[in-house]
Amino acid sequence: MNRHAVHSSQRGYALVELALVLLITSLLAAWGVHTLVNRIHDAQARSAAAWMAAMHKAVLAYVQRYGPEIQEAEHPDALAIHGFADWRAPAFAELKQAGLLSAGMPENAPLTGPARVIVWHQGECPGDACIVEAIVYGEWPVRDLKRGEPDEAKVAQWLLASEGEGAAVHPREPDRIQGAAYSYSSTLPDGTVLPVGTVARAVTAEQQALWSFLRVKDRRDPDFQGALSVAGNLHSRADATVAGQLTIGAQFHDGMECETEKAVAHHVLGGLLVCHLGRWRSSGRAGGGYGYNLLYGCETSEGYPMANPVTGDCSCPWYTSTVPIFDSGPQPSSHGRQIAYLCVG
Repeated sequence: MNRHAVHSSQRGYALVELALVLLITSLLAAWGVHTLVNRIHDAQARSAAAWMAAMHKAVLAYVQRYGPEIQEAEHPDALAIHGFADWRAPAFAELKQAGLLSAGMPENAPLTGPARVIVWHQGECPGDACIVEAIVYGEWPVRDLKRGEPDEAKVAQWLLASEGEGAAVHPREPDRIQGAAYSYSSTLPDGTVLPVGTVARAVTAEQQALWSFLRVKDRRDPDFQGALSVAGNLHSRADATVAGQLTIGAQFHDGMECETEKAVAHHVLGGLLVCHLGRWRSSGRAGGGYGYNLLYGCETSEGYPMANPVTGDCSCPWYTSTVPIFDSGPQPSSHGRQIAYLCVG
């Protein structure tokens, strides 16, 4: 093989190698751009999901705060006194003014645009059986900007970022807005039709069920005025003040066993008992006293009782000592000898 043929062969190999390098470089570049775009879309989805979560929290607080009034609302301006022109569609600025949104909260997210809120009630309204629910959705459907069609990949990224709390209107079921835990018609109660690609979060009846419990200064019973019944134990970490009477139903005899240290109960004969060292004892710590007649027992010869008012008989409480303080000495057989005791302890 002559020198010219050798150089031509080498040039041919060099061109093939160069083409392979260019091909691999192009593939890597394309892969890198695709990865970068996916990361940008993922960041947008996470940002929009976090923003929507803050809006959802504000609307949940709105429903919990004004739920009882919404249950009884017969006109859109029922919450006008609180700064809401229409309780069915609280505006972003109104939620901020009510302190339900942070002052620095942005009004929209780049992926979904401004948030819109629709609140409705259903069932036996007005009344406590009335169900209040709401939905927060992005005004802009999530679309592919080049094709102008719903971008299911971006919607999927948003749903993933919402950690199972989000919902969306999908092309395969355009008449529903569905999430992992709920599904509503894409035609909302006010007549708004959510287009395919819309993402949202709902405030369901289960999420705001806490308002069924009585709260401090609750409109239904401000400051808990009226009767309050508790089936179980009631614990307080601070002082309790009672303006009226306090009734204690438990009754025991002095000296009976008890379980809860410092518990208070009634003595069956009157007065209060305190649980101390496993036994009930008089709250006043007084032992009382009694008299005893050798012929008539716990009464005088005339029939007057001499029982200890603390124990109810001729004895001292278990936590005191018996001290004799009087002895009548020998008496005529009809009267009997009488001894008086003081219970000290």
